[in-house]
Amino acid sequence: MSNPIVAPLLAAARRLLPPESPVRQKLNALLVKRFPQLHGRLKRKLRGSSNVLLLDSHPMTLGRMHSPSTLHPVLSDPDLLSLARPKAAYLDPESFHWAPTGEILEPVVEMNQMRQSPASVCFIVPVRGNDMAALERTLQSALRQTDPCWELLLGCDEEHAPLVPDWLETDWRVRRVEMDGIPTESHWLKAAAKEATTVFVGLLSQGDVVDDDLVKMLGDKLRNTPDLDIVYTDEASRLQDDKVGRQFYKPDWSPEHQQSVNMLGRFTAIRKKLLLSLPEPQGREDAAAEYELALAASASAASIGHIDDLLYFRTAAKSESALGGFFPPKALQEARSALERQIHRQCPAARIEAMADKGSLRILWPEPTTPVTLVILTGMYERDVPGRGKIVLATHFVQSIISSSTCANYKILLVDDGFVPEEMKALLAAHGHSSVSYPKQKTFSFAHKANFATAQVREGIVILLNDDLEVIAPDWIQALASQAARPEIGAVGGKLLFPDGSLQHAGIALGFHGSAGHVFHRAPDDGGDYAGFASIDRNYSAVTGAVMAYRKEVFDEVGGFDLQFSTDYNDLDFCLKCIEAGYRVVYTPAAKLYHFHNSSLNRAHDNAKEKKAFLQKWEHLIARDPYFSKHFQKDSHDRPLLGA
Repeated sequence: MSNPIVAPLLAAARRLLPPESPVRQKLNALLVKRFPQLHGRLKRKLRGSSNVLLLDSHPMTLGRMHSPSTLHPVLSDPDLLSLARPKAAYLDPESFHWAPTGEILEPVVEMNQMRQSPASVCFIVPVRGNDMAALERTLQSALRQTDPCWELLLGCDEEHAPLVPDWLETDWRVRRVEMDGIPTESHWLKAAAKEATTVFVGLLSQGDVVDDDLVKMLGDKLRNTPDLDIVYTDEASRLQDDKVGRQFYKPDWSPEHQQSVNMLGRFTAIRKKLLLSLPEPQGREDAAAEYELALAASASAASIGHIDDLLYFRTAAKSESALGGFFPPKALQEARSALERQIHRQCPAARIEAMADKGSLRILWPEPTTPVTLVILTGMYERDVPGRGKIVLATHFVQSIISSSTCANYKILLVDDGFVPEEMKALLAAHGHSSVSYPKQKTFSFAHKANFATAQVREGIVILLNDDLEVIAPDWIQALASQAARPEIGAVGGKLLFPDGSLQHAGIALGFHGSAGHVFHRAPDDGGDYAGFASIDRNYSAVTGAVMAYRKEVFDEVGGFDLQFSTDYNDLDFCLKCIEAGYRVVYTPAAKLYHFHNSSLNRAHDNAKEKKAFLQKWEHLIARDPYFSKHFQKDSHDRPLLGA
């Protein structure tokens, strides 16, 4: 190529055949298709000079996802563009990002162009099967990226090596890493990351595809928050007919959720420097090893970000257990061991329970050494309750606590309105419990009464309770108190059922019904809740004050319940003040009780004045609840939670 005749000939050809010339496009396509190795050698020889523009790939018409570009495209094989991808007709337009009309794909000629981006990402693709069509789908989704700051490493062993060579001439960013005897995809990720030249790395399984804008959106995220060490996206399944189903719309970073299941899932981009500092996963099942690596990475990350859009699509064959990040049976015990190793570093007394029926994990934190006080607010009302007849609510609940709870160390403080029947006094005294009378006000104020009640407790854990409850789970006190005792937790709520067994409370979402609401209201308690949200320990922005645990010191720190919310929103406001102070709010289904809703105060509508004040105070969070996806309907009154 140093022949002095070549340069003038190429310059002349360049003048005669501009980039938009159909003849030039056809010649380039022919060269890529018929003589790919020669094409690659010429590109490498000419790279760094303007002549390389003569030898790049055919300008991409990019099928359904992009408009034709009039400038030089990303280097990729035009013959791959016809491969199947999810059909636009079945995609949520808000969650699958289309390239704007006329968008131009800038050329990448030198590696340093990639390194200028804060979000360059390396896709690690373990080649573990002989399905060439699946590999083509995966590689094509990388080649279609609208942001060129990516590379792709094909990890393969000797058995699958024949599938790889043809792809190495397709695009200079596609490279091969030889690997043998590596047990899981996460081990491949860790090993191949050493060869990556990008800032971030992430797994892309053979047969799976990513959205065209994944790298672009990752870059946008990191330009706004450059200190992120992990960025994860929402995911779905790519079905056989190219439809998209089983969408998993994830919350923002939620530590308790991640401990219960592998919430991070795909696509997860991890800063290379962080990934290389982590120990090798001990698990030998893919799902368990990936969970173990996610736990280790999230524990060491300075900051974790979430792109709340569907950007990763699993193949249908792999996605049966994907929705929600639950573990397949063969991986559950390895996942339990991984969580146990991590938790024991900070709390050796904690135990990890594998929930085989759900495919999830639960941490049994040690019971607190400080006092636990059950504060029951009551007006000593009677009510007819289905299946129970006419009962005095507070008496029924106290009897339920004493007879059905397994916690050995707790005290009941009944906060009445000035009258306690002799039967109740005797019941409390017989078991070492007590009551106190609240000075009744002219108008009812839950906030004022709850503040008065909590002020009676000197220290330890307070479990604030309505009187219209009945115990279901014997260990409900331990479940609430052990979570509330953790220094990073501000408030804890449980799972509450109506007398007919349907869900009354499993966490509260902001923005629901215009202000806030119970996301699974009246849904059956049958494990069919969306992504298992009602079935695992997880984070929410708020939990109900009907059953709420908190440390007395946290209550004092945030100023208790705001008196401007006398009847409504006081519990939500308290939880949001906890979050504002740096604590997390946790929901645990292990604390399970019946709630005879609206027995303590029967009303049909929220207080309009208090609603207005709540919306003004917390409008920045109500606009986007970090634990409630923007893709969920927020005005559904007949169904608990639906994807948009």
